[in-house]
Amino acid sequence: MNKLYRAEILSNKAVGRGYRRMKLKAEGIGKTAAPGQFVMLRVTRNLDPLLARPFGIFSTVSGNIIEIVYRIVGRGTILLSDAGPGDELFMLGPLGNGFPAVRKNAVPILVSGGSGFPPLYFLASKTRKRAVVLLGAKSEDCLPPKDVIGGFKKLSSQVRIATEDGSAGETGLITDLLADVLERRSMKGEPVVYACGPNAMLCAVSMIAQKAGIECYVSMEERMACGVGACMGCSIHMNMGGYSRACKEGPVFDSREIRWKQP
Repeated sequence: MNKLYRAEILSNKAVGRGYRRMKLKAEGIGKTAAPGQFVMLRVTRNLDPLLARPFGIFSTVSGNIIEIVYRIVGRGTILLSDAGPGDELFMLGPLGNGFPAVRKNAVPILVSGGSGFPPLYFLASKTRKRAVVLLGAKSEDCLPPKDVIGGFKKLSSQVRIATEDGSAGETGLITDLLADVLERRSMKGEPVVYACGPNAMLCAVSMIAQKAGIECYVSMEERMACGVGACMGCSIHMNMGGYSRACKEGPVFDSREIRWKQP
């Protein structure tokens, strides 16, 4: 059940490549949070900016502490980066529906594009080193911070990186790595894809998984204003007709349920 907290900031540290890693303390928040869920966080104690911002939960440190990792990209995150230990911010969460639990006989393939890694890191921490992690970005500067990549390597059986310009890892798209992993089928168990990143990437990942005949779950990155399904601003067109809200019915969906816009 989501709850409104006055969350205390325990730390808000720069971790490289324009990212910061923040620990937030709020009683009981870590006990109910699941991979794929998010929180709505007021970036200041003031009413400017008016709207809270959504942040995927990166990890649960304890029953009372969660972490988020965010990139400084606009006024809201600039203001958030100025907050320090002891400051308090209003936080609503955990919100939305997360990833389905990984089955015992499944091999989770976690596919992250750009800044889509936080919910997948949280999921990797629950898979007992069974996950294959694929990290993709336009260039090395757009990849997750090095300590996050190091964390993935500790949590996962295999980590592969692709950049479009070849500045880090393999040269190419993240979908090239996914296609290669599925073609090799060297893992023991049935692969299941879990993905988060830009919608164009999620569409391509979904098509690859569908062609391979395997399950694929995607965490949709949509602009959110309320986070609780009231404003309908994050609606997604569904295959069966009508729309679902990323904040309420999602952000995680079975990729086959979404009516993708083909490029």
